[in-house]
Amino acid sequence: MTAGCLFSGMGGFASGLAGAGFEIAWAVDENARACATFRHRLPQVRVLEQDIRGLGIADAALEPVDLLAAGFPCQSFSQAGDRRGFDDHRGEVFFEIPRLLKEWPAEQRPKLVVLENVDHILHGNDGWWFDQIRRELRRAGYWFRRESCWRVNVKDATDVPQNRPRVFMVAANRGLFPHNPFPPPPPRYICSNKSAGRSLSAIIDRSRKAADEEYLPDGNRYREMIAAEMAEGSPDSLYQLRRSYVREKRECPTLTANMGTGGHNVPFIKDQWGIRRLSISEVAQLQGFPPDEDLFPQETPANEQYRLLGNAVCPKLAQLVGAQCREALLKLENGS
Repeated sequence: MTAGCLFSGMGGFASGLAGAGFEIAWAVDENARACATFRHRLPQVRVLEQDIRGLGIADAALEPVDLLAAGFPCQSFSQAGDRRGFDDHRGEVFFEIPRLLKEWPAEQRPKLVVLENVDHILHGNDGWWFDQIRRELRRAGYWFRRESCWRVNVKDATDVPQNRPRVFMVAANRGLFPHNPFPPPPPRYICSNKSAGRSLSAIIDRSRKAADEEYLPDGNRYREMIAAEMAEGSPDSLYQLRRSYVREKRECPTLTANMGTGGHNVPFIKDQWGIRRLSISEVAQLQGFPPDEDLFPQETPANEQYRLLGNAVCPKLAQLVGAQCREALLKLENGS
């Protein structure tokens, strides 16, 4: 079974689908660093570095796939953002997905489409965002409704201790399925994964000195503010820098793309050498990537590594969704 990825980033979605048994046929992303990282991690996959708004199925020679995956930009739908939704240029690129679906001949369109985003997209703007998605997918020839969405938190469905609520929206080709066959992963599987979860202390190593550049130097404008909050809180907590204040977090908060810029949402810890942000290795593990994987080309700047990780789909969640989709496709093949 084959899959193609739009907004492919560094390949978190693709890795999860590959783990579920899909062959990744191609991937598309406009960001050069994302494409370079994807090629580094999955060198066998054809990667197109292109803005989706100029992408055409025929011009790009995108072969038909069984499953199309798209983790389209979430910033304009996030509860923590400005919530402009489809009025934001990042949000409006969603409409390129149904456009591309309709460019394939009807008999070649993907059997399943899997979209990933923040869970606020389900009810934001009084439900209008979700209604728009539903209408567009139906117009493209797909079964899609609220019941074929999986609202899930990374910490609840995997062994990764990050508080990261997401939603996977699965649409099924009406020409092939009599109804949408997607069942969310069974609760017993989720409970089993959660009970085997890793602790923060198993990932965040305070016993070794991190690289010098991870520590806030004396005179840093944020250091005093963070240190004051740490003095009042637990030494085992994470501390998340917001725009004008610091939050103590007993669990890992949602990791975001702006971790590498020095701005808000950066998580910090304290060890015997000072106050530092989470290392790239720690962030990668908290996003569900294996601790021993060589994730980035050697020349990738650290701030870009943080950005790519913050934008990534958790591979372990993607694998759970991919397994359910593969089961539905096998039933289709077997006529059951």
